[in-house]
Amino acid sequence: MKTGFKGNKQFLPSKPCARCGREMTWRKAWARNWQAVRYCSDACRSGKHGRPPTGSQADGSG
Repeated sequence: MKTGFKGNKQFLPSKPCARCGREMTWRKAWARNWQAVRYCSDACRSGKHGRPPTGSQADGSG
């Protein structure tokens, strides 16, 4: 499958990580499931770093 990518990332789709908000740029490995990709890394997926997800009680005010 050819994507037509010529080496300039500015033309690739991107979206923010659901955990830390970091911008993720499309990768060929994610071609089949780009809609389902939510996290930028395994660490964000497991919750080991980054800001907590929206709506959490991490601040102790609840």
